[in-house]
Amino acid sequence: MKHSNKKLSLRAYLSLSFLIFSAVLIIIMWLFQTVFFDGFYSAIKTVQAKNCAQSVAHNIDDDDLDSMLKEIEEQNNMDVSIYDATTGMLTPLYTPHEFLSTHSLINMSSVYQLYQACLENGGVVTQKSQNQQNALLFNNHDFAPPLEKQQSELLSCAIITEAYSSQYLVIVESDISPVTSTVETLKVQLYIITLIMIVISIFIAVVTAHYLSKPMNETNKKAKQLANQNYDLAFYGGNYRELCELNDTLTYSAQELKKVDELRRELIANISHDLRTPLTMITGYSEVMRDIPGENSPQNIQIVIDEANRLSQLVNDLLDISKLESGTATINNSVFCLTDCIKDIFKRYTKLIEQDGYVIEFEHDCDVYINADSLRISQVMYNLINNAINYSGEDKTVIVRQTVQNYRVKVEVIDHGVGIEEDKLPYIWDRYYKVDKEHKRALVGTGLGLSIVKNILNQYDSHYGVISKTGVGSDFWFLLPICTPVINDFDV
Repeated sequence: MKHSNKKLSLRAYLSLSFLIFSAVLIIIMWLFQTVFFDGFYSAIKTVQAKNCAQSVAHNIDDDDLDSMLKEIEEQNNMDVSIYDATTGMLTPLYTPHEFLSTHSLINMSSVYQLYQACLENGGVVTQKSQNQQNALLFNNHDFAPPLEKQQSELLSCAIITEAYSSQYLVIVESDISPVTSTVETLKVQLYIITLIMIVISIFIAVVTAHYLSKPMNETNKKAKQLANQNYDLAFYGGNYRELCELNDTLTYSAQELKKVDELRRELIANISHDLRTPLTMITGYSEVMRDIPGENSPQNIQIVIDEANRLSQLVNDLLDISKLESGTATINNSVFCLTDCIKDIFKRYTKLIEQDGYVIEFEHDCDVYINADSLRISQVMYNLINNAINYSGEDKTVIVRQTVQNYRVKVEVIDHGVGIEEDKLPYIWDRYYKVDKEHKRALVGTGLGLSIVKNILNQYDSHYGVISKTGVGSDFWFLLPICTPVINDFDV
């Protein structure tokens, strides 16, 4: 708990993560809108000039060329010039420059330089130079243009194209002015945007963290109550799927823990009862034989011996269950005849058959051999038969049936007792589980039989189960592979 308290809460993690994310976005905005703005602006203008020059070159012989040129100039704030270069002498066909006639030598010199560069570069060239037009205007007027105009660059894109056996030079010029004032404007806007985003980010982070962490805190508080054995808890849904699934799992866990706790209480009560009964009888008969002359009879001694054996069997069964569940039980597999094993077990019930009128029948078609631990399989059979005897009906009949199905032997132990309700079938394999919830002393066995059966059969990955109907009886069964195929007319 000390280590967990030092860690950040979910609310802190979410708030910090959201603020970091917002800070990264703000930094990216600042970089693109200030540091990289000039570069992006220049690159975009260059691409735009190339596209316009190529569009004019492709439509040099179009009848609507004049309207196209005016549209390009107006929409993109560019100047377009077209020269006839068929004879090598550049003759102006279209030019918007008003100062061309006054300063023709200066401008024609630049045009010839672009023409030569085009010839050397495969017909297309783009270059930047100081804007001579602004410099000339500054030298020939009494006013000075803005500083950005004085420092602006002239972007020129020239393309040589041919049409009707004539060669033309297309020049598109665009003024690239420094964007200092624009950047300053953007900075002011970014200051405001940054402040707004910080406030909004903090608000969203706090609200989101509260929305996500509040139901988790409630779930955490209820989960801690499970440690105090408070299992009557319902973990409600949540605001998102993962929490809903967690709450459903915790609710199911609380229900199962409640069942386990009830079974634990029943187990302690039942074991206490089964331990107390033989101990009481042993103590009582021993005191009678000690204090009353003539009570030291073989019958009383036999009762003491039987109760001591029952007590020993109960302790052994508890030890067997503990070993089987922990995986420390010793399993000695060998090939033996399951049919003979069942017949030997029947000999233990001779006294029960003769004195109490029980009918225990064994139905089988052939001898079956399996590879397993004969002692463990004997425990399985003995406990299933004991369970059937304890819950047999008025006819006191127990039927053990052995059949072969697809190279597997199926053993069924059938009684005609009260049966088991369907919703209680999954729990009958638990230790000391009582269907009627009223503990009664078993006629034979210790009451731990079905739990031992389950654990032994699980060791062999055996299929097992029970078919039961209230008022009709129960049919407990299990399947084990046989060693050699048993083939006869009775096989299924």
